[in-house]
Amino acid sequence: MKPIDTEKKWVNKKGEAVEILSVDEDNELVHFKWLNNPKRKVSRVVSVDKFLAVLAPEGEEPLPTNDKPASTKSEPKIWIDELPAPMGKSSILVLADQEWLERGMHAKTVKFDIGQGGMAPEVNWEDRCAAIASIDNRAAKALASMILWGNDGAWNWSEAFSEVIYELAANMVGRCKDDGRSDPKACKHSLPELARLMARMTIYFELYQLWDVYTVKGRLLFSGIEVNSSTYTNSWLTYQRWIMSDLEELVHKANLSIGHYRNQLNHDEQSA
Repeated sequence: MKPIDTEKKWVNKKGEAVEILSVDEDNELVHFKWLNNPKRKVSRVVSVDKFLAVLAPEGEEPLPTNDKPASTKSEPKIWIDELPAPMGKSSILVLADQEWLERGMHAKTVKFDIGQGGMAPEVNWEDRCAAIASIDNRAAKALASMILWGNDGAWNWSEAFSEVIYELAANMVGRCKDDGRSDPKACKHSLPELARLMARMTIYFELYQLWDVYTVKGRLLFSGIEVNSSTYTNSWLTYQRWIMSDLEELVHKANLSIGHYRNQLNHDEQSA
C-alpha cells in the first residue's frame, strides 16, 4: 500500500482540503471528510488508489492513474458513513413511549434525595435508560437505542447498527433457505453478503427516509449491491419487504419491554 501521511494537509487540484479520519492498511481504504465545503458534508471511504489519484499533500500533485483501469469489479464501493441531515420521521421506526423516554433524558444531575420524606420516587433519566436496558432482545434493544439516541452526535451507534443488520440479514438467509434459494446468479455477492447489504440498505433508507430520493438502480448503487435493478425487483424485492416487516417486529418487541418497565415504575410509585 502506498503510504499516506496523516500529519500532512491533503488537498485536491482546486485546493479543497480534507481531514483524514482513519487509514485501514489491511484493506487499503481511507476514511476522510471534506473541509470547508458545504456541498461535501458527507464523510467517505475510498480505496487508497482512488484517494491518491485525487488528493495529494499540499504543494504536490496527485499520483497519475491509468485512463482505463483493467477491472473495476474488485474496487470497493464508496460508502456514505455519515449523513449530514438528522434522521427522518419514519412511521415504522418510532417507539410507543418515545416522548416519555426523551423527556429529561439528557439531565446532567441526579437528585439523590428522591423518595425521602414520604415522597414517591421521581422518574428520571436513569429510569428511562433502564427502560431501554430492560429489552431482552439484543437487536430490538440496539434498534431502540438508535431510534432514541441516533441524532446525538456524541454517541457512536455503529455497534448498534451492526447488531440490527446481523439480525435482519440472518432472518433473510433463513427465509431464502426455506424457499430453496441459493446464492444469487450473475452476481459477485454470496447470499449472506447480499443479505447483509440489503439489510443495511433497508434500515438506512428507512432511518433517513431516502426511499423517494433514489430510484431502485440508485439505491443499489448507493448501497454497493451489484445486482441488475430489474433482477433485484423481480427476485429480491420480496425479501426487502420481509426485512421491513422484521424491523417492525423489532420495534414491537422493544415497545412491549419498555411498556412493561414503565407500568412497573408506575406500580412502584403508587405503592410508595
